[in-house]
Amino acid sequence: MELEMRNDIQQKQALSQKMIQSVRILEMSADEMEVFLNDMAESNPLIDLEKEQADGKEDIRGRLEWERQNDYQNAPYYSSDGGQENREEYVQGNAGATLEEYLMMQVIPLCRGKYRKEIFYYLIKSLNGWGYLDAEIGKLAEELRIPADVMEAHLVKLQSLEPAGVGARDIGECLRIQLMRNYPKERLAIRITEECLELVGKRKFQAAAKQLGESAEAVKAAMGVIYRLNPKPANGFANQEHLQYVYPDVFVTVRPEGMEVTANETAVSQMNINPYYLKLLEESPADGETARYIKKKLEQVKWAVKCVEQRKTTLLRTAEAIAERQKAFFADCGGLTPMRMEDIAKVTGLHISTVSRAVKNKYVQCSRGIYPMGYFFAGTVGEHTAEEIKKQMRLVIEEEDKKKPKSDQKIADALEKNGISISRRTVAKYRSEMGIAGAGGRRE
Repeated sequence: MELEMRNDIQQKQALSQKMIQSVRILEMSADEMEVFLNDMAESNPLIDLEKEQADGKEDIRGRLEWERQNDYQNAPYYSSDGGQENREEYVQGNAGATLEEYLMMQVIPLCRGKYRKEIFYYLIKSLNGWGYLDAEIGKLAEELRIPADVMEAHLVKLQSLEPAGVGARDIGECLRIQLMRNYPKERLAIRITEECLELVGKRKFQAAAKQLGESAEAVKAAMGVIYRLNPKPANGFANQEHLQYVYPDVFVTVRPEGMEVTANETAVSQMNINPYYLKLLEESPADGETARYIKKKLEQVKWAVKCVEQRKTTLLRTAEAIAERQKAFFADCGGLTPMRMEDIAKVTGLHISTVSRAVKNKYVQCSRGIYPMGYFFAGTVGEHTAEEIKKQMRLVIEEEDKKKPKSDQKIADALEKNGISISRRTVAKYRSEMGIAGAGGRRE
């Protein structure tokens, strides 16, 4: 084997440490940016952070926590304190408010005469994650040292509140409360919850019909009403243990002349250069150690400011493109339009990875509420969103022969006839997300 030496020119692309950090800054949330800027300020004496906004957020957070613990009646007003234009903090959970907060706001006006706030509070605190009351009413009465009938009266009143079914002691009572409130004429459905809920839950309609002295068709019709109910009243409410505060990065406002997209200037502290060190630099010898140190730190500040500004610019460009594409949603006159990150990348001229980083951990506030930016990239199959497909799937399943329910492949075939082309695996995935059993579980 012959050894030889030769020159070979190769072109490689390597990311510098600054470029990597710039990419990381782009995908940071408002909270992460705040931590990053504070860390920089600690290591670089030239950086001054305007902390008024951050302190203001802490003050609002403290007041929200105090309200949550002490004044449920007025709590909703504090989250928008300071006017509509400057709302910069919201409690983010499954749907914002906890079930506890929602119930306490309803019982406060009832606390007069025989109804007492501390009893309601004790009951509400005793509800489980589904909104059910697991504890025995007699035991709770003993703990509060009050008569059991007083505790029972408070529970009945609690069960009259929204969401319907809250405070129930089992699923039968939960469904019965909802039926009595929303479908009082459906006597057979009410009887089912009282006498044979377990049988119909196993889809043994013939056995249930025999026990009730009704026809199987009548039982199935009554079950159609029950299927509309919510067996978990706490669904849709935030988990108190997992509440987190969200600072919207962008505001979208719909005006007569069009939409306005603006950055939330209060989400992140403002970074300035300490004038003392600039003056010291002017007075120090150009080649001295002090001047070299200040120049080095000054370069760091300039780079950080550039990255933060670039993050803001990219975020706004992306948000403006999203708002334009989702006009109907922001104008509150329609749902989401199918949209992919590739679509926004094409409009903005940004790389798709840049769009992905720009929307990561960012939030948009509009008239309909506060949403993660990723929410607007509705899952699409062709020209249809995931929600549209699920709606069509539900219609197909509702119209199927219950004795011969459709397999996932047959559901896909039925959707194909309606212009929706998806695979069997996608059908299975969406069906699972919708909480619908497979063909075997739907067979009667």
